[in-house]
Amino acid sequence: MRITRERIINVLGPSPKPRDVWEKQFDGNDLELARLAQLDWDRVPDGDLWYYFHDLAYVDLQPNLFRHLFPACLKYWHESLMRNESAAQGDADFHHGLMRGKVLEKILSETERKAVYDFFRDGLLDRIESERGFFYHPSGNRMISSGQSSDAWIGRLNSLGIVAPVIQPVWDAWWRLDHPGKAVCAVMYSSGLVYLSNENPIYSAWTPESGGGGPYLTELDSSIFDWAWREDNLAFLRRTLTVDYVIQKLHQAAEALSAEPEGPLARRVSDDAKTRRDLIELRIDDLQENLSRLDFEKDRWE
Repeated sequence: MRITRERIINVLGPSPKPRDVWEKQFDGNDLELARLAQLDWDRVPDGDLWYYFHDLAYVDLQPNLFRHLFPACLKYWHESLMRNESAAQGDADFHHGLMRGKVLEKILSETERKAVYDFFRDGLLDRIESERGFFYHPSGNRMISSGQSSDAWIGRLNSLGIVAPVIQPVWDAWWRLDHPGKAVCAVMYSSGLVYLSNENPIYSAWTPESGGGGPYLTELDSSIFDWAWREDNLAFLRRTLTVDYVIQKLHQAAEALSAEPEGPLARRVSDDAKTRRDLIELRIDDLQENLSRLDFEKDRWE
């Protein structure tokens, strides 16, 4: 695992607990904010981050309180990702807080922002490398944010496409396919370009009763509905994701998994891709167009 307790601390460096708290909690819970200030950062209960996620979005942040509590936010970001859950508590979402409050731009130095971006990259790679077996459990509805599907990392990838300039470093490391988990995720992701709804051999058909379907390549695991992918992230995807790229990488993934339990299914997806060039091209265009839109303007990904 790339993300450890020490790694979380070192993103911003050690920070003492604030003696006084002058920040006004968004919902008026000033006493709760003062209580969080006295907890060790790694002892902050996940549920109590609700108070601070709202503050990230809507209030003037107290710098030393931010430096004390931000490691708790990063810890929760990584642990929720590894559990296939969104980084939200109730109606308060970490990604939305970062965007709405322009937190990374306002508070962090350029060096510190780079450390946060590297943390996001390595955290997502941790999750990708943990993926095995083409396991997919329908969630009861189609929303990735429900946290029931093993491919919820796709929703986190799309959230990061909005929040941070990290798609290229994540993608470059992922699509080297030098780890079984990376190859499995590449096949899962690419299958959304190779097949139409209910054709995919990895994903069960969608039903009103049990959900299913997928992979839903345009959905988020966050509530940042008023932003599209960053232009730098989109530009990278446009110049990288082509029909030839998908076919080549699926072949490479199938080879990498040839001696693994996932090998036969990976080979099937790779072979099918070679006969579906026109469909893959249409799906790539549709994917890139949707990622350039605000969430409520997207077409439903089928």
